[in-house]
Parts: sequence; structure tokens; C-alpha cells
Amino acid sequence: MWGKSSLAVSQLIVISTFFLILGGCATTTGSGENAEFSNLIEKASSQYEAGLLTEAESSYRKVTALRPDYYEPWLKLGNIYVRTGQLEAAVRMFRECTELRPDDVRGWSNLSLTRLKQSLAVLDDAQQYFPSESTGAAVLRNSRESLIKNLVD
Repeated sequence: MWGKSSLAVSQLIVISTFFLILGGCATTTGSGENAEFSNLIEKASSQYEAGLLTEAESSYRKVTALRPDYYEPWLKLGNIYVRTGQLEAAVRMFRECTELRPDDVRGWSNLSLTRLKQSLAVLDDAQQYFPSESTGAAVLRNSRESLIKNLVD
């Protein structure tokens, strides 16, 4: 009986060692991936802060591909798109923010401000189709003033 127990203990040690080694490999790989991910985030952030928006966009896109549940890159992408006049893309990014973290006010606030920019842009674009003294131009001016007034009140 002692022999069988000894064999079982030996097998248990071999199996335990195997799993420890396997676990160590997984941790090492994970650590490398985490370091690479951290470096990518740092790179994107540096590019963003330096105003290198095209490069930052590319880096943040890579981050979202690796971790689609990570909030900050979506927010930064939205800000990049606002700054570059790509308002529809900005809305999509801020929508993603509100879905990922509905309790974070930044996504909601940026989404609403972007929608306001879109509204003002629509009114400004429409002006070109109406002579400045026409009824249509007056309606558009009133709509713009009303939108702005309601924001202040």
C-alpha cells in the first residue's frame, strides 16, 4: 500500500510542477502583453498631448482593437474626431463611451456638445441656400439664436 501511495504522490508532484511551469509561461506571456499594451497607451497619450492627432488616432485604434472594453481610448478618439471636424465619427466614439460606462459624465457631456456642434453646423450650412435677406435666412438665424439662447438659459 505504501508503494501505491508513493507513486500517487510522485505523480501529483509531476502534475503540480507541470501546472506551475505552465502557469509561469502564461504569466510571462501576459506580462509581456501587458507591457506592450501599456507602451501602446503611453505612445498614444504622448502623441495626443503633442497634437499628433493622426498618429494618436492610429495608436488609439490599436488599443481599442486589443481592448474594446477600455474606456479612455474611445474618449480620446472622440476628442480627436471633434478637433478634426469629423463629428459623425466623434458621435460614434462618445456613444461607445456611454455604453461602456454610462456612469461617466465625460462621455455624455462630450456627446451632447458634439451634437450641438452638429446642429450649429447644419444651420450654418443651410445659410448658403438662402439669400441673406430672405425669410429662410431669417428662420435659420432665429433657429441658431434660439439654440444658443436655450443653452445659456
